[in-house]
Amino acid sequence: MSFKSQRLAGDAAIVTGAASGLDRGIALELALNGAVVACADIDDAGTQETVSQIKAQGGEAFAVHMNVVDSKSVRDGMKHVSDKIGKIAILINGAALIKFSPIESCTDEEWEEVLKVDLTGYFYCLREVYPFMKAGGGGRIVQLSSSSAKSGSSFGGPHYTAAKGGVISLTKYAALRWAKDNIRVNTICPGIADTPLGRHKDAPRRLEDYKQAIPLGRVADPSDIAGAVMFLVSEESKYVTGITLDVNGGRYVYGN
Repeated sequence: MSFKSQRLAGDAAIVTGAASGLDRGIALELALNGAVVACADIDDAGTQETVSQIKAQGGEAFAVHMNVVDSKSVRDGMKHVSDKIGKIAILINGAALIKFSPIESCTDEEWEEVLKVDLTGYFYCLREVYPFMKAGGGGRIVQLSSSSAKSGSSFGGPHYTAAKGGVISLTKYAALRWAKDNIRVNTICPGIADTPLGRHKDAPRRLEDYKQAIPLGRVADPSDIAGAVMFLVSEESKYVTGITLDVNGGRYVYGN
């Protein structure tokens, strides 16, 4: 057994984008703190690998096929999780798509594709999880934005930057509206991380090039982001909602 604690014992959590990267790390962290984790993604092989890693360390998890750009798929996925494990206590909205085309050459189709995953998909997940959390007496939601939302970074094109900015505003709206239902909603803005997304072949810089601009001297590991998520879904943050938490090694604005 590799359990860190039982802080989330009995809680059911859904993590979107759980097939890889930060979301895989978050799913693992939640499970090793006692949550039963539904690993949601369109990459079935990836989610099965995440589930296998969790089970190998003594955690409890299962895979859910969910396409966040399809509202019916999201609705069906939420119902499936609720039917399987009861009250949904935690949602991590993390599924993401990144493109790097500059605004001058960004096509209509590419703009719509990225916004659909990185913003509309978050909206679908919020809308469809709400009835289950309300019926269960409350819940905790964490949405993954990006440092690009604040800085207009060169990591990611205009669509990615705009969508991640929208996530912050969407969080604030939901936090304000759902406080009465005991549902807390917060955002994390990760900096550059050592993930498949961070090492994307089309990225304008190599991952290692960012280190010199980060005061702590390294890019993020998925566990760095997962630790922040744990704070926001645990009792330690029971009086926290609507915030945006920067987790980027001290690099608050990325510049060029």
